[in-house]
Formats: sequence, C-alpha cells, structure tokens
Amino acid sequence: MIGLIADPHSNMIALKVVLLLLERRGVEMILSAGDLVGYNPYPNETVELFRKNKVETIYGNHDKAVLTGDTSTFNPYAASAIDWTRGMISRENLNYMRELKGMISKDISGLKIRIFHGSPRDEDEYVFPENFHPGLLRLGDADILVLGHTHVQYLAEYREGVIVNPGSVGQPRDGDPRAACAVLDTEKRRIELLRVDYDIKHVMEDIVRVGLPTMLAERLMFGW
Repeated sequence: MIGLIADPHSNMIALKVVLLLLERRGVEMILSAGDLVGYNPYPNETVELFRKNKVETIYGNHDKAVLTGDTSTFNPYAASAIDWTRGMISRENLNYMRELKGMISKDISGLKIRIFHGSPRDEDEYVFPENFHPGLLRLGDADILVLGHTHVQYLAEYREGVIVNPGSVGQPRDGDPRAACAVLDTEKRRIELLRVDYDIKHVMEDIVRVGLPTMLAERLMFGW
C-alpha cells in the first residue's frame, strides 16, 4: 500500500492528520507531489514531518520560490507567504529542500509510477481534471501518473493507465475543506481517494497571529 499526497503547503496540522490516516490504512511508503511550503504558518514543522516520516517527495513551485526568492509569477498573497517563509525556514530544512528532484519514478509490482508536480511536459503546468487525457500517461511513461499543483482531487482511469491528483493536504481548492490524500493498492491495482477533517480553526488563527494575509485563513474554511 502506497500513500499519495500533494501540496501540504506548511499546514502541519492537516499533514499530521493525513499521516495518521495513512498509517491506519497500512501504507508502507508515502510519495508526495511537492509544495511542502507556502501559504500556511508551519513551514519548519511540515518539512520536519516529511523528514521524520521518510516521505519521498519532489519539489513544487512554492518550494523553488522559497529557495530562489523569485515570486515574479505569484499573486500578492502567495508572494507574501513566500517572503514570510523565507524569513522563518531553518537552514537545515532549506538544505533538505535543495536536494529534492523534479520527479519520482518507481517501478513496483509491475506498475510504472511517475510523480510530477505540474505535468510530465512542464513542472509548473496546471492540469485540471478536464485536461486529463491518456497522452499524459505516454508523456510520463507511466501506468500510474500522479500530479499535484491544482489542489483539486481527481481520479481518471483509461485503458492505458490511471491519472490521479490526490488533492491538497493543506489548502484544498475543490470546494471540500477537508485534507485530501489517496491510497494506491499495488496488488489490486486500485486507487482510493480519501478526505479527513482537521482543526481548520486552529490553522486560521495561527495564520492571522503570525501576520500572513487574512485571505489565506478564510479560504481554508471554504476549500477554494
């Protein structure tokens, strides 16, 4: 059993709940589609949970922005959170993030599992469910193609394989505020999409307390 996650975005409280859920589901490995940081108020705690739980992850565009300081493609709210994160993140966690790669490639039980933050052709491309198509599986040389970035949980099955976005752990944008993840059963070749409640109010209060934009707190309540 493999846990699939994406886009925790410094939401340590949501990530803890997701990790507990995946542990209870008996996962033996957790793979992540990136964006460990940004938006939310717990960057160090989130990265440390990845390290402690040996989550195998790639980087996302927010992770790159924290490393480089380049927020030229970000909206003001996202850019503000990047600037705040750069002032808070520890050197040890920055060094961990610098070692991350742009894709994960696993061959398990005869399945070619490939993980990208955006898409196989562009790591920053937003691939929404309406843009899923079998050609992406060919581009990624994948039987199971895992994408993140959009914060929209979705699963599409084709004759050629499966494309899945496990949804965002830390800032869902599909109208469901619960933290999102997925479980891949490699023996049954089946993926289950999961949602779990967490203490959103606590995170909202901490966003405001540390001086991050209030809008970042409000959007958590509505899942957008």
